[in-house]
Order: sequence, then structure tokens, then C-alpha cells
Amino acid sequence: MDLSTLTKASDAVGREICAIAVQLLAPDKAVSYGKAAIVGINGEQEHGNAMLTTVFGNVMREAVGGGKAWISSMTKRAGPGSTIDVPLAHKDALYVRSHYDGMTIILPDAPQPDELAIIAVYATRGRPNHRVGGLSASDIKGEDGLV
Repeated sequence: MDLSTLTKASDAVGREICAIAVQLLAPDKAVSYGKAAIVGINGEQEHGNAMLTTVFGNVMREAVGGGKAWISSMTKRAGPGSTIDVPLAHKDALYVRSHYDGMTIILPDAPQPDELAIIAVYATRGRPNHRVGGLSASDIKGEDGLV
């Protein structure tokens, strides 16, 4: 089954939810992000993946003024009240370990069997007291999304 309708729809969905998220962060700026989808039990996990492709990712990047790194994601098929752990990484360089983090989301009344819950997560900092080494955020080159 062709899922291009979902992929195309992710642009409008992304613009709406990402604008809300960025507005709620203001005056702070996002430095890391992640995305997720929970698909209702009448759907397929692939429906969530179709909504989180590059189309949605580019909207997430645009909402924060750019980003070079690949956006971590998680999808699953579940019913209302399920949790999902959304992985986070630095928006400009995946190898910045201080920004490897996550946010657990629970939607008490969603998704219903024929719904998709699309989630965009932004963070304004890395983990507090990080000390596992790796590339420092101040050393990001921002050329390839890795360093």
C-alpha cells in the first residue's frame, strides 16, 4: 500500500506541532530534538514511520532555524495510555554525547484504534552533569551532522 498520502500530510502536521513547541520554549532555543509516533491498534507501525520521514524532519529543522544531524525517532503500535520513549540528540552533531537523552511520553486517551499520535520533542540543553566524554557542543563543526 502506498503511504505517500501520510508522508505528504506530515508537512502540515509538523508545521502545526513544531510551531507550538518552539513557541513554548521561547525565549530559549532548541539544541536537541527527537520524534515519535504511536499508531492505534487498527493501523500499522509503518503508518507512523511514513509520518516521520524526511518531510517531517525537515519541518522540525526549519522550526528551530536549521539542524544538520539525523533526527532520532521511535515508533510503535499501541492503544490509549501507552508510553513511548522519544530519543533525543543534538540538532547539529550526533556525536555530542552530552545531548543523548530521551523523554517519556504518555497519552492517556490516545491513540484511539484508527488514530496516529505524532510527537515532536525539543530540548534546550543536554543532560545535567554529563561526563561520558565525546565531542563537546562548543566543538561542533556542523558540516555533516556527525561532528
